[in-house]
Amino acid sequence: MFGSKFGAMFMVLMPCLGGAIVSFVVPVAGAQGSDADPLTRVGAYVEQYYARAQTLVVTETVLVEPVTSGLKPDGPTRRTVSEMRIEWDGRPGSEPREVRQLLSAKGNRLGPSGQPECLDMRSVTFEPLAFLLPANRDRFRFSVRRVETMGGVRARRIDYELRRTEPPRVRWNGKCGWVDFYGRTRGSVWVIPASGEVLRFEERLSGRVKLPGPVGDAYAPEFVAERADTTIEYKRFAFVEPDETLMLPSRVEEVNFIRNSGSPRVRVTRTFTDYRRFLTAGRILH
Repeated sequence: MFGSKFGAMFMVLMPCLGGAIVSFVVPVAGAQGSDADPLTRVGAYVEQYYARAQTLVVTETVLVEPVTSGLKPDGPTRRTVSEMRIEWDGRPGSEPREVRQLLSAKGNRLGPSGQPECLDMRSVTFEPLAFLLPANRDRFRFSVRRVETMGGVRARRIDYELRRTEPPRVRWNGKCGWVDFYGRTRGSVWVIPASGEVLRFEERLSGRVKLPGPVGDAYAPEFVAERADTTIEYKRFAFVEPDETLMLPSRVEEVNFIRNSGSPRVRVTRTFTDYRRFLTAGRILH
């Protein structure tokens, strides 16, 4: 949810034979590993984070825009606003999910004919910090780095990468494809040493990745992910009844360059506002 990879996740248009468009929904990739005390602390924090996040709901605004290689706007922007929350059953290996309900949309849909919703956020996506959960870390190698200052706050940087290259996972529905896993990612998180709270998340591809096309389509072009960057910024939000302050996502930016796509360069920006508690009794507390 608040993160996501939120979810980070995002959509990327891709063309098929005859000018048809294939769209990918590309989520923020996860990471895992195990190390000394800093990883133990951040893993415990992320478990608590997901448990508490399930009591919250937030307004998510998503901007999807084609961009140039220099990241300048290169086409119309699609804007959607949703109400989003987290679901997680807490079982080892289970994936926390971002669940959203669309509230409004502005601008033309960017998907192909017959599937115009391809580039809108899916109603359910995976949450990006799940790679830090203790049950998930074995697939990743972590390196605990120096303490740095970010926005006046001292934070420990932790780098991660996959222990071994894995094939990308792509699911297709007609001309729409969803990349659930690139298989070649690395990144960094910055955490407060004493608490394990995550201040910032960055992830990128560690090399170009060839993405499989639709099964049985011998005429599909070769799709190659050349860039997939995700940055998540976290900040403190205050709540009352009871009074407390929680570190939650405030902004996600995702940039994707995919060769041979109908919209080969796309930037997705997600902002989160109006966090409030959601109570089963039907009351929402700010």
